[in-house]
Amino acid sequence: MKFLRTLCFAVLALAPLTLLSQSTPAGGVITNNTTWSPALGTILVYSNVIISGGATLMIEAGTLVHLTNNVSISAAANSGIDVEGTSANPVLFTSMVGTNKWGNLSASGASSFVTVRHAEVAYGGINFGSQATGLIEDTFIHDVYSAIVANSAKFVTMRRNHVRNYSETIFNTGTVILAEDSLYENMTVPSSDGLEIQGGPPGSIVRRCTFRHSSGGNSDALDFNGTSGVLVQDCLVYDFSDKAVSMGASGAGGSPDNGMTISNCLFYQVDTGVAVKDGSTCGLYNLTIVDNTYGIREYQKFTTPVDGGHITNSYNNIIWGNRTNLFFLNNSSMVANHSDIQGTNYPGTGNLSAIPLFVNQPQQDYRLGPGSPATGAGLGGGDLGTHFPVGAPMALSHPRFESILRSGTNASLSFWLDSEKTYSILASDSLTGGTWQKLTNYPTRLRPVLMTIADPLPGTGVRFYRIVTPQVP
Repeated sequence: MKFLRTLCFAVLALAPLTLLSQSTPAGGVITNNTTWSPALGTILVYSNVIISGGATLMIEAGTLVHLTNNVSISAAANSGIDVEGTSANPVLFTSMVGTNKWGNLSASGASSFVTVRHAEVAYGGINFGSQATGLIEDTFIHDVYSAIVANSAKFVTMRRNHVRNYSETIFNTGTVILAEDSLYENMTVPSSDGLEIQGGPPGSIVRRCTFRHSSGGNSDALDFNGTSGVLVQDCLVYDFSDKAVSMGASGAGGSPDNGMTISNCLFYQVDTGVAVKDGSTCGLYNLTIVDNTYGIREYQKFTTPVDGGHITNSYNNIIWGNRTNLFFLNNSSMVANHSDIQGTNYPGTGNLSAIPLFVNQPQQDYRLGPGSPATGAGLGGGDLGTHFPVGAPMALSHPRFESILRSGTNASLSFWLDSEKTYSILASDSLTGGTWQKLTNYPTRLRPVLMTIADPLPGTGVRFYRIVTPQVP
């Protein structure tokens, strides 16, 4: 398969003297603005830190913070935590002892906040309580059960994060979120959810995210319960034991999801691509749902409400190669137009059932190949299915150059390397008819990385580039 793109302080009686000379102990209540920086050495948190009275705890770039078992750093009303790492000098929060779990970075109360930029949060999580606001950017959160939790928070923004080896990110009771350009992977226990919103008001957005790999059963990538008006867009989901997107009531007698929109996503190798239950309503647009046990499943899960699911509008979808493409029970319904649905003559304008002719379905390249009947068959003459690439830039469905810039006599190429793929960078002095030369190969790696390389330009100053996966031998 080859995808191409051109273009306060505790007493420390037992700590060794060598450690004390390079560290600062911390714990207790902070009521004045306080800064932790690398000049203090490693910050050793031996007891809970509570920021209150309108104070802010600032944690500067490059600071190392080690926390003992079950200890947290928390901000009360009108107070906050501001973590300001950089890409070159991230802030590290980790365990004081081995891989023991500590608590979380948290805020709760009116005008409380947690801001985390360019950090690694290992063996602990980030929590937002009532009326808190949050911002998490360019942060690696890993090896913790609850990675990000919000209960009655105001608004939580999450961008360009990598969440790995965890069980849940969950947003409850009125929290509105923006999650974008992030990778969520490796759900470690059964009944996990990559991202869940319960009782959410309209306005949440999940876009350009990748969700992959659940090792336990009954794990959903995106789970919504009693929530309204969420947009899921340009996302990639694969290798989940249960659903890519699950919509339904939170329990018997609970409110269903309403007015959900799922747009331009790819779902493959999951149990169910989209599940709609218990009177929930949604619209589905430009989806490719392929190679799953079920494509779309609508049914009643709880005793009440007595209703199945309802797809109130859908178009430009490809539902193909699933063991069961459509499964409807309990008065469920779907309005579908301009879609390719295998094995059906589904009623609706422009629907068809024809082999989509993907570029390479066995190797999960679900772009439309030459002569595909799905090309131009969509609403307004557009193509059916997903418009690629989709997912987080650090783990895209298809690789791409983030930038190609001229710097003197060199071209500077910037691109993401997904941890699970191998890549080759190719160059040619001619777009057509030229010879593509391999500049370099990249093997798999522990984490995705944004790579920048320089290539000398020829005398003409004209050069074309390709990024290919898997790598060229």
